[in-house]
Amino acid sequence: MKKLATFLVMLFIAVPLLADDDFGFRFGLKASPNLSWFRTETRGWSNSGVDLGFSYGLIVDYELTQNYAISTGINILRTGGTLRYRYMFEPGTQNIDTEKVRNHYLRYLELPVTLKLRTSEIGYLTYYGQFGLGLGFNIRARADDKVDLLDGESRRWSDVDIADDIRFFRAALVMGAGVEYGLGGRTSLMGGITFHNGFSNVISKENPFDPASADPSSMNNYIEITLGVMF
Repeated sequence: MKKLATFLVMLFIAVPLLADDDFGFRFGLKASPNLSWFRTETRGWSNSGVDLGFSYGLIVDYELTQNYAISTGINILRTGGTLRYRYMFEPGTQNIDTEKVRNHYLRYLELPVTLKLRTSEIGYLTYYGQFGLGLGFNIRARADDKVDLLDGESRRWSDVDIADDIRFFRAALVMGAGVEYGLGGRTSLMGGITFHNGFSNVISKENPFDPASADPSSMNNYIEITLGVMF
């Protein structure tokens, strides 16, 4: 994965040398509902549900030719998911070896960098595909927690601050496709679907109660529907 990331960075540096002077910047606005979840590789940890999130932001396309562009921008992303893992609950003098279910609500400042490949206009429609990286920086981390007790009851906590449990940086491989509908000139409506396949661990806190998962690893994925307008 590191080799792939290095290749993409070198590609984005080199490709502008091929740019055509007849093309330049396009800007747009987007809003994107998403479904997000965790993929974990840690023993004793498991994905326990998806979360409905949302992102919005600015799109910046630098057109190299009619059919190629470097696409970037800035997004405010709300993502998350639910994890289940072993947990030692300490209500008093008696410790309870149980499980915790944590529903994460994570907010990131995201900077996508992708190569966008577009068809020529067919009627009023232009189709595109894109591939690249999504780089996120955590700006808020909250959770709802539930712990099951031995008597069949459970304890719940809402809006828990988990900033110390979440890594600051998040990286993902971005793959997407969509279509633009021309409104005249360079203005168009756009719609698409994009998959963000996380490849960096977003969990930072160790679990001292389970030696088998003392250094947990979980990646955050999401799939989004993008609606926007380009100018």
